[in-house]
Amino acid sequence: MTEEQELLVIFMEEVAEAAVEASKLLRFGKSNLETEIGDVMCMITLLEEQGYIDMRTVMMCADAKREKLKKWSNLKV
Repeated sequence: MTEEQELLVIFMEEVAEAAVEASKLLRFGKSNLETEIGDVMCMITLLEEQGYIDMRTVMMCADAKREKLKKWSNLKV
């Protein structure tokens, strides 16, 4: 496995683990969501440091998503 493949596989695993913890929070009222979100943030930082993503672009996409949520969801954003 190349370093790129390993980085991306671990990122996918961490995102999946965060999704499981969100489900546990809904089902059981408790989870390790903060830990898993921290792991995802670590992987995002590594993706940026190794040149796979540009955080300026990511933040622009996040802002665009927030605007969509204002229109299409009931979330208080």
